[in-house]
Amino acid sequence: MQQIQEFFNKIDRSDINETMQNLLSDDIIDSIDIMALVAEIEKYYKKPLKADFIKAENFESFKNIKEMLEIAMQ
Repeated sequence: MQQIQEFFNKIDRSDINETMQNLLSDDIIDSIDIMALVAEIEKYYKKPLKADFIKAENFESFKNIKEMLEIAMQ
C-alpha cells in the first residue's frame, strides 16, 4: 500500500490515502488522475499496463489498485 501512496504522491495527490474508498465514484479522482497513475505504474514496473486493467472498478480504492497490480504485473 505504501507504493500505491507513492504513486499518488508523484501525481500531486498526496491528499489521497488508503483509508479512502469510492475514489472514482465519489469524484475524488478523475480520468486525468487515472492516466497519470497508469503512467507512474508503468514507469515503476517498467512495463505497460494492459488496457483490460484500466477500468473504473480497479481504481476505486487502494485495495482494488493493489489487487489489480498483483494480477497485471506478475
